[in-house]
Amino acid sequence: MKSFRVFLFFAVFLLIFPLSAQNNKFRIPDSSVIRASVAENWFEEPLDVVRHNRTELRTNEIGQVFEVRMEETHDIFSIIIAPETQLSVDVYTQNGIERKVVNEYPADAAGSWVLIRDAVSGKPLKIRYYFAGDSEVYIQFSPSANKSLADYVIGDCIAARGVPVGVPFEYFYTASFYAVLCLTEKTLPWHYADIHPEQYHGNLVMVNVIRKNLSRIKQVKDGCYNEFGNPVYIGGKLSGKPREVDQDDVKNNILTMNHSGFLKWIVDGEIVPLTGSSTYVAPLLRETTQLNPLGLAGNKSRTESLFHSLDWTRNLATARMSVQARRNYLYEESGVDVNIEPFSAELSSKGITAVAGYIKNSGYEIKYLKSLLYVLAVTDPTYYYLAAVRRTVHPADGSPEFKVFDSSAAIFPYFDKNGQFGCTVFENGKELSLQQFMKKYPDCFVHLTRVLSSDRFNPL
Repeated sequence: MKSFRVFLFFAVFLLIFPLSAQNNKFRIPDSSVIRASVAENWFEEPLDVVRHNRTELRTNEIGQVFEVRMEETHDIFSIIIAPETQLSVDVYTQNGIERKVVNEYPADAAGSWVLIRDAVSGKPLKIRYYFAGDSEVYIQFSPSANKSLADYVIGDCIAARGVPVGVPFEYFYTASFYAVLCLTEKTLPWHYADIHPEQYHGNLVMVNVIRKNLSRIKQVKDGCYNEFGNPVYIGGKLSGKPREVDQDDVKNNILTMNHSGFLKWIVDGEIVPLTGSSTYVAPLLRETTQLNPLGLAGNKSRTESLFHSLDWTRNLATARMSVQARRNYLYEESGVDVNIEPFSAELSSKGITAVAGYIKNSGYEIKYLKSLLYVLAVTDPTYYYLAAVRRTVHPADGSPEFKVFDSSAAIFPYFDKNGQFGCTVFENGKELSLQQFMKKYPDCFVHLTRVLSSDRFNPL
């Protein structure tokens, strides 16, 4: 085994230097030479021996500093090779709070390498390579006979699971990230790592303009602004009819609208610079689903608007597309629904389980939303998304539960200059983080429609 490690060390060592330029494609520090030098004492010794190893700092061939350490839980222990990272922190002193830059070695920083072993048997379970600005994105390998199995993980979802790789697990003890990239470039979805921060200009322009106007938005139960910019009702018998507003609001340039009107205000901010007028209300209410009239939902739809926000977001996205294409589309022709299936499995407290994926006229379970938006941000960087939320209603009178689309929001995903994923959500005239939005609607479904963003954004 020792002779194999020596051979592997020199093979990897020779690979690193000629390809250092390519290795910088992801701009992450490489620890392969360090790992080769510590493998015998850290990677294969029993837990009782590894516990006595002191945390140490090591420097790679170009002067980058890494920390070698162990972390332990009840079931596993991990050997971590983490690069030095400078973080700004608040330090409490006798003079108050001071902002200082400190050196840290996060286990999930880009460039970190982690070997996970079973705490009882000591057997290796997985090796993880962190390479992205977002710590929830990584690749991992697990042993399988004389080969290895690879996973590509995004958040709690697995984009590629159990992909066979024709090298023994021990190969990854010293393999550089570039060597791993070459080995898996045709088998793992590396296009999800192809991030270009400059492509999110339209999304960020719209986020900043919306944010500056939020103080002008006042929430009402029912209301939007029509194609002439006049206040009207949306639903029921009064749909499209003039709506009275407080004259003080008019004087103070306050806009009154509900969640649907708020999304119309956003999309109209893109359409008006191109056409000179806003969207009409009636076409936005056009039904986009067909129900069995004898079923529970069909009966309920006679008294309840079960699909309002789904219809509204679909038709709004179609209106924006029609203006861009200079052709009038109906929703059915537009292709605005997001219905991709990028994940093969889910990581949960129960282990690896199947992902439900997209369900027609329902969307996705909200727990998958962050991972899904990450993928969408990479693959469609010039789009933002109108989200229709479907919740389950449990009537107080004991009658059967039913499902209704009665909330909506606009979601703007992006990557910053450091490749860090971010997401801004606007709902009902308020800004939320994606985490706040997902927490607000637990166990709900979210249906997304895509809308092309614009830096020519001028809302009413």
